[in-house]
Amino acid sequence: MIGGGIGSLAAAAFLIRDAGFTGEAITIFEATSVLGGALDGGGSPETGYSLRGGRMLTSDNYECTWDLFRTIPSIYEEGVSVHDETMAFNKVHVSHAQARLVDSRRARVPVASMGFSMQDRVDLLKVHAASDESLGTSRITDHFAPGFFETEFWQMWATTFAFQPWHSAAELRRYMHRFAMEFGRIETLAGVKRTRFNQYDALVRPLERWLADRGVRFVTGCTVTDIAHAVDRGQFTVTGLTCRHEGRTDTVAVSPDDLVFLQNGSMTDASSLGSMTAPPAKLGKAE
Repeated sequence: MIGGGIGSLAAAAFLIRDAGFTGEAITIFEATSVLGGALDGGGSPETGYSLRGGRMLTSDNYECTWDLFRTIPSIYEEGVSVHDETMAFNKVHVSHAQARLVDSRRARVPVASMGFSMQDRVDLLKVHAASDESLGTSRITDHFAPGFFETEFWQMWATTFAFQPWHSAAELRRYMHRFAMEFGRIETLAGVKRTRFNQYDALVRPLERWLADRGVRFVTGCTVTDIAHAVDRGQFTVTGLTCRHEGRTDTVAVSPDDLVFLQNGSMTDASSLGSMTAPPAKLGKAE
């Protein structure tokens, strides 16, 4: 597996749990020193903490996530799954935002109304009813008037799901279908479930330990720089990997019976950290 993000870790777990693979048959290559992809995390009281990404969770969706973590034991409580640990935490700590939006004057913005005009409602229904094919590569701005992006709905939706006006209209449609239940409670985030700790400690570390206990091999600090392949009668087959690890370049042979999974980056790719005295470094595609 190329990439050690949460997607690869989950795929490895499903291969072991559901497909009968042995852990020893799975190798995960990760360019950074920490697994988890966008859900990485680390730091100390002396140097400060960093967490590049997080994920909003709900118990009404994320069927695959909860199905997986029902079988992953917590590393903090013996005999409890990560799923049960998370749900117990949310029974005590219920999400209910009292100031969902705050303006530039630090005043709470009323959110009892979505702020739609009649045209906004019509446009939203059109996107909701459209197909991915008809939306194609269009942007959200191609389907809504400028005033839509000033509505309370858009401010709440964009801050909940990390949307920008220039993002894919098809992706907006998918999210509206997937999270339709959130329309009626988005002003308080009452449907949101949070993990007990940050998601690196709460999700990634328990999953990583479960995989390691079953023999999965993690190669961190290893960048896959090339994928050798062959195409035979339209069939694309990986034949080898070129990796840069610990200052040297190695070649990994891939047999016809091997499976190669490529997790091609996350939302936090090319992000970097600054400090109180220096700005973050600008990274390009090579990084």
